[in-house]
Amino acid sequence: MVEEQQKRVEEHTSRIVEEIDRSMRKMKGEAYRCAATCCDNETFSIQRVQNCVKNCNNSLDEAQEYAREELERVQNRLQRCVMDCNDKIKDAAGPNPSQRDMEKYSEIFDQCVKKCVDHYCDILPILQKTMKNPNAKHIRVLVKFAGTPIRKILNRTAFLGPILSYHRL
Repeated sequence: MVEEQQKRVEEHTSRIVEEIDRSMRKMKGEAYRCAATCCDNETFSIQRVQNCVKNCNNSLDEAQEYAREELERVQNRLQRCVMDCNDKIKDAAGPNPSQRDMEKYSEIFDQCVKKCVDHYCDILPILQKTMKNPNAKHIRVLVKFAGTPIRKILNRTAFLGPILSYHRL
């Protein structure tokens, strides 16, 4: 079941990242054209070309950083939720749970993780809308982020302890 939730997270994250990327393409094109103009100027020194290119990319870099931070913040919430599920199961299971108990706790854990992922998937569109809002502090959004931390979150067996090990036996 955790694998299903991981897939849902990856699909939702990828979809949002694609939509955000599409909304940034005009900005990316402008930055690249600006940088090309800097490079085309043969009278500029090396340092002046580098500064010019850097200035062309400032807005894009800031937008990407803002989006990366926002997605990371939401993914950290997901990670904390999953870790809380794990802690609850560890507390309930005690030091030597039976196989039958482990099966019961594994199902409870799966349900808890599903709730975490449901919430995560619900807030991604809200996050996207917030990042695209022209009244927001930053209106630009992400290109470089592809949801990698989520794979790590739901693949980690270290914080899932013996629950997943028993569940997979």
